[in-house]
Amino acid sequence: MSNSHLVETKKVIDSISTSFCAAKWYNVSIWLGNGRTASCHHPLAHSIPRKELDDNKSALHNTQFKKEQRKKMLEGERPAECSYCWRVEDATKKDSGIFSDRVYQTQRYTKEDILAIKNMPWDANVIPKTVELAFDNLCNLACSYCNAEFSSTWNRDITTKGPYENMKTSGGHTFKNTGHHAMPYGSKNQRNPYIAKFYEWFKEIRHGLHELRVSGGEPLRSPSFWQLLEICDNETFDFSINSNLIMDDARIGTLIDAGKNFKSLDVYTSAECIGKNQEFVRDGFEWDTWEKNMFRLHDSENIRSVHIMMTISALSIWSIAEFMNKIIDWRKNFLNQEEFFMSVNILRFPSFQSINIISQEVKNQLADEIEEALDRNKEYMIGWEENQFKRVIEYLRKVDTSYEDTDTFENKHHDFKTFVEQYAIRREMPIEEYMPKEFTSWFKTLKTIEKVENNG
Repeated sequence: MSNSHLVETKKVIDSISTSFCAAKWYNVSIWLGNGRTASCHHPLAHSIPRKELDDNKSALHNTQFKKEQRKKMLEGERPAECSYCWRVEDATKKDSGIFSDRVYQTQRYTKEDILAIKNMPWDANVIPKTVELAFDNLCNLACSYCNAEFSSTWNRDITTKGPYENMKTSGGHTFKNTGHHAMPYGSKNQRNPYIAKFYEWFKEIRHGLHELRVSGGEPLRSPSFWQLLEICDNETFDFSINSNLIMDDARIGTLIDAGKNFKSLDVYTSAECIGKNQEFVRDGFEWDTWEKNMFRLHDSENIRSVHIMMTISALSIWSIAEFMNKIIDWRKNFLNQEEFFMSVNILRFPSFQSINIISQEVKNQLADEIEEALDRNKEYMIGWEENQFKRVIEYLRKVDTSYEDTDTFENKHHDFKTFVEQYAIRREMPIEEYMPKEFTSWFKTLKTIEKVENNG
């Protein structure tokens, strides 16, 4: 994807409105385990009303709420739920060559498909082109920024060890519940109306789909995922899966074999930092297992591409420059610039784990490190990857809070320190052993609210 293509895409969408994004129409993420939906991974998911679903199975995507957000976009109004893109756009200069995700999310569709939206009623029941599903929250990892709603391992942690204590931010309260509401129909989704409606809807949309993607939880742990694979054969759409790849050889082998049933199979995996830093950020992560499975996917003719989704948080930011160097070394070994694509996502929730909580002096140092690594590795990077790392650099230097973030810095610093200390004890990972020295030096400067009050 060239910058010229992104520039042209932006011209097309801005001709409709400067707040327009085709993902609101053509892209959908659906959490079938508890009946929630969103148009991409940036807005918070909202519930699919059962009444709307009973009357219209396409309400899995076309909820009344989402239709109202589409109307706002057509009229040039910025939906509040899309603040991730507004913050990026407002933090960068008009001709900087840095694009927000509304451009990246839209560029996958043709100009004709994008412009066709102008002629649709704002409340139309749109057939999506890109569908992402999560059947349940079954997962073998318990990543630091995740929670019990999306990970059964997190559920087990809080159920057996109790809620995290003394949390004050809105995101902090997430770690006080077991996430029992995430799986109201059980781990096998017995009598789940959302899954039943999806399979009805799937019959209607499968031949018009561009891509079907399954996430989780961890799909390879889900019985529902394997049930989906059983009904798919000689499909004309691209199929992709989000997997942590911390799996035994047999599961990975079965996944690779399934690639024959689709137009193509792409694998998306999550990682962003190195060694013990990565193991701390993603509890349960095993670097050697991940690396072995990455190379196995690379070597298979059934796998079209492997993508690495990086989540940039106040815990992971410390070694992402080193991680970038590692991936570039792999590319050099394979003599291929287009291996193991890296996408970079800046964490917003929970707000107390955002890179915004780091002091500006330290953020500037981190931005310099990433910029130096980027300059060294440009030759083996694709334009849109370079753009995304530049966006992180700009974000570190210029952004101190997200649009929707209403928590005070005092509360966020309190929750970060309180959470990380409890997390390290529960997971039996001493901070000084697992996190880089630069992190521990900064971490020691944080104070909890109780300590501030006592010192006063």
